Amino acid sequence: MENFILYEEIGTGRKSVVYKGRRKGSINFVAIICSDKSKRHEITNHVRLTHDIKHENVVTFYEWYETSNHLWLVVELCTGEMLIWYCKNTIVTLCQPFTFTFYKA
Repeated sequence: MENFILYEEIGTGRKSVVYKGRRKGSINFVAIICSDKSKRHEITNHVRLTHDIKHENVVTFYEWYETSNHLWLVVELCTGEMLIWYCKNTIVTLCQPFTFTFYKA
C-alpha cells in the first residue's frame, strides 16, 4: 500500500472503511477499501467475481493487497449521488402513476 496516497474517508461499514485515494505519480482517483481480515472469504469471492468483468454498470476492480492486519482493495471511484438515494427517487417516480390510479379508484 506504500504506492498509494489516502486522502479522506468516504464510507464505512461494519468491518470496512472506504477511502478516496490515488496511486503515487498519478492524477486519477480511486476508491480504496480497507477490510478486516475476518472478511477474507467475502473479499476473495468479490475479487474472483469482479476481476475480469469490464462493464460500464459495474465498478471496475483494479488490484488488492494484504497487510498484516487488513485486506485492501483498489477499485474505481464512483462520484455523484449515493446509489440508495437514486434508487429511492427512481422507485417513487415509477410508482407515482399507479398511486394516482389507486387513489382515483
